[in-house]
Amino acid sequence: MSKQTTELSFDELKDLAVNDPQAFEAYRSAQIEAAITSAPSHMQRRLRGLQFQVDAQRKIHSNPMGSCVKVYQMMQQSLAELDTLLNQQSQLCPETPIEDSRPAKVLSFPG
Repeated sequence: MSKQTTELSFDELKDLAVNDPQAFEAYRSAQIEAAITSAPSHMQRRLRGLQFQVDAQRKIHSNPMGSCVKVYQMMQQSLAELDTLLNQQSQLCPETPIEDSRPAKVLSFPG
């Protein structure tokens, strides 16, 4: 396939998936690998693990919708965990209340 290094439009991807599923899969894999290798090195292991989980769900489910729903649930769970962590962090470090509400004095500088 000649376009592995370029982005394909939605219609091109749809046609490729219908007419040449193996080429579509090769393109998909190459795009995922490019995204992972372009990420900071300290994040690549986590991204590979996440991609492994996504690929496992694609293999487990007999239809694409089942794997899509499961991956969606995984994303929702991850978002909920992030929300919990952010809320815990905000409880540990609340904003310092402003005790002095006097207006500030503006200084003029010779210019």
